Amino acid sequence: MKIIDSHIHIYPEFLKKDRDKIAAHEPWFDILSSSKVQKWGTAEELVSKMDESGVDMSVATTFAFRDIGLCREMNDYVLEASRKFPKRIVPLAVVPPTAKGAVREAERVLDAGAVGVGELFPDGQSFSIAEAEPLRGLCETVRERGKFITFHTAEQAGHNYAGKGTCGAREAAAFCRNFPLVRVIFAHFGGGLWAFYAMPEMRSMLANAMFDTAAMPWLYGAKVLDAMYAIGAGEKILYGSDWPILSFERYSKLLEKTKLSHEETEMLLHRNAEKFICGETK
Repeated sequence: MKIIDSHIHIYPEFLKKDRDKIAAHEPWFDILSSSKVQKWGTAEELVSKMDESGVDMSVATTFAFRDIGLCREMNDYVLEASRKFPKRIVPLAVVPPTAKGAVREAERVLDAGAVGVGELFPDGQSFSIAEAEPLRGLCETVRERGKFITFHTAEQAGHNYAGKGTCGAREAAAFCRNFPLVRVIFAHFGGGLWAFYAMPEMRSMLANAMFDTAAMPWLYGAKVLDAMYAIGAGEKILYGSDWPILSFERYSKLLEKTKLSHEETEMLLHRNAEKFICGETK
């Protein structure tokens, strides 16, 4: 079965080498890169793992820094990776959305072949996805080009962990209300926002939204996928691994415990992504 991974991180070698120097000025990077679950992976290592796991295509980002200069270097890296591994690595742009020059940098990378912007970190980059005006310029750029944005979101319940943040379902819903024409992926199941798709009023509000499965093995049991399909939200979910900290093998074990049909599994692993993400890259 074809597999498209919608949530991948790759890192240029210098990030690991200069980790301490960069972390001194980037608190969110410091928190995540010092976590016990942190792993580093280059574009070459990603493709090797894709071959091993049977993954056909990965939508890859790096790290969304507060510093736009670092973001520019990250963007150059993913663009080069996509040129080196065409149709295997599909690039995302990263920018600090409220920084001077952010819209111009997003335009540069989107026009160079990125399919969207993300994964952006509201807490780490000091912005709120619930506030419309600070995001308007970036959102208009994304909408005009027919691209999408991926935001980090997290469940605002349960245990705390490195990088969880304070952006959850309420904030994600506010983004959809403010920007109904901007296509958006809320990482990590949208902090639980998917469940409100069972409400008729929310079904309409979430028309532009998708949710990915990144970090699922650490957060949810297999039945969450059954529940999504049961409420009619199966078309809203994208497989995303959060590699290199997790890979397809962990998700495959969870899929074996679901009641998903072959067709529903195909939706999760590639058909939804082909519709939402990959129209220009198939």
